[in-house]
Amino acid sequence: MSASISNNDLALKLLLAVVPEATKKLSVSAVADQLSRLDLDGQQAEGTNSVAQLLATKCNSDLAGTTDTEKAEVSQWMTMSARQGQAERSVFAQTINSHLAQRTFLVGNKLSLADVVAFANVHPYMASLSSQKRFAVCNFSRWYDLIQHSLPADALASADIKPIEIDLNAPAPAKKQAPATARDVKKGSDEAKAGKKEKKEKKQKPAAKPVTIVPSMIDLRVGHIVDVEKHPDADALYVEKIDAGEEELRTVVSGLVRFIPIEQMRNRDVVLVCNLKPATMRGVKSYAMVLCATSTDGETVEFVEPPKGSKPGDRVYFEGFEDGKPEEQLKPKMKVFETIQPGLYTNDTREAGWYDADKKFHKLLVGGTVCTTASVVNGTLK
Repeated sequence: MSASISNNDLALKLLLAVVPEATKKLSVSAVADQLSRLDLDGQQAEGTNSVAQLLATKCNSDLAGTTDTEKAEVSQWMTMSARQGQAERSVFAQTINSHLAQRTFLVGNKLSLADVVAFANVHPYMASLSSQKRFAVCNFSRWYDLIQHSLPADALASADIKPIEIDLNAPAPAKKQAPATARDVKKGSDEAKAGKKEKKEKKQKPAAKPVTIVPSMIDLRVGHIVDVEKHPDADALYVEKIDAGEEELRTVVSGLVRFIPIEQMRNRDVVLVCNLKPATMRGVKSYAMVLCATSTDGETVEFVEPPKGSKPGDRVYFEGFEDGKPEEQLKPKMKVFETIQPGLYTNDTREAGWYDADKKFHKLLVGGTVCTTASVVNGTLK
């Protein structure tokens, strides 16, 4: 049982420190420029939110939520908190500020996984705010201050999160300036001229445009499992050869031994996530991920199945995002898959899809026909 945690993944570093039971079970290593991964009790997860949910479910179930509604809300808050960019962080802070007008925690009446993950994700943003801006979103700031004082100091330190002094009192009004004298005017004029000259010498770099993360950035395709065998060095893993409509078959490593017999793996049509960064799993490099659905109790894992008549290489897309173009390869620092994945579910009729921030369900389609599972309803997809 092992965990590979990305160097810039503050949320999982913090969670591992908050849930010491996990570190007793796991061999934890740090990785650069890769999604965080977890192999625990025969189950695998990839990406911050998926790893966090599996860790909480196995090691501290109270953090994950006690009801299906709470679990869904935890997932939604983690999804929103993972969105990158100053503009997205500002919107998230305002959303929390409104949500917490009469609440203490994000979900329910006690600390949850949503609070821990969101706190770590917004830490750099909170550190960048002035006292005036923190006061403008006082409920958000109050929540942040509560969480940082609710978590053990050594847990914060292990995640390289330095406590921030939050002043919840209204900032003092700006002092009125005295009328300018003739000497002040001349001095100001000279300084302005000097400033203009310096600006000419130093050309400012244009600010990077914020990127809106959408599910069409993920390259999903129909794949057909041509061959499968047990991983030579890992009892819980299969190594598959999958036809994705390309010249060469893709090698894919999946942690499905506990859930799907090897004879049911062969000659199956599946949905592949094709633009994740290739990852080496116990010595075998995996070039895609098979999308599966997990039941709410975690005991059943099934393939997300393309509709009949689908062919290897057929594009798989979300309803409403038909015209989007996938990234050639997802950049781990952008956390595209981590942002989208917590919203991936099956509904109560076994249809696969994605819930957006407004909880609208976008079906997963191939040629206009929805992908389904054999039996898993209201299950997570990963």
